[in-house]
Amino acid sequence: MITFQRIDGTPVYYWRSGRGNTTLRNWQVTQAFYDSLVLWIRDLRSLSSAYGSITYLVSAGFYVNKPGEHGSGTAMDLDHVRWSGGQVSSPLDRDHASGTLATRRRYLAVDAVCRRRFRFALDGWYNAAHEDHIHSDFGGLPVRCVTGSESDTKFVQALCNNFMSSGLVVDGIWGPKTQSAFTTAKSRLGTTGDPHTSSAAWQSFLSAAARKGFANQAF
Repeated sequence: MITFQRIDGTPVYYWRSGRGNTTLRNWQVTQAFYDSLVLWIRDLRSLSSAYGSITYLVSAGFYVNKPGEHGSGTAMDLDHVRWSGGQVSSPLDRDHASGTLATRRRYLAVDAVCRRRFRFALDGWYNAAHEDHIHSDFGGLPVRCVTGSESDTKFVQALCNNFMSSGLVVDGIWGPKTQSAFTTAKSRLGTTGDPHTSSAAWQSFLSAAARKGFANQAF
């Protein structure tokens, strides 16, 4: 395990015991997971560059003494992102359920960037336990879009609804309507390859979706 207070220079705060707290905190993860966190935040900076720099992050936890990925030091719970331009994305405030489309799209953009580097991402659409944070972990597998994954499917359904008004039921079941909407999204985003088998194709799709989300543009 390594101990850190910043990810690639960006401070990571803890607000669960006091919102707005800017006291630096000692977090722990494995070196390999931290290396992926660095790649993740660099992706986030690049894809959201119109917002300026990332001023700070807020997390609910990384290593936690419990079973699973948190107990292995290979997980992050993301609560809040703040940019120098004043924009925020706040899973802590349940931005996935916001009445403002631009806010939901920004949340989905952050969600998409998490999925570029971490196999498992659990968000506000996944279940009630993740309504106030986005969980990301290694899972030991390459990133790709798995149609049998409830998390991946709900993300795609929410993405298509918020960027294309697809009218899908966000139920985690990859049926013909979800497949049709996903095919349309891929075409409109100009991405190629098979995101179900190719990590590069999935990452390309996620990058294109994130750019649209940060710009508040429909597919």
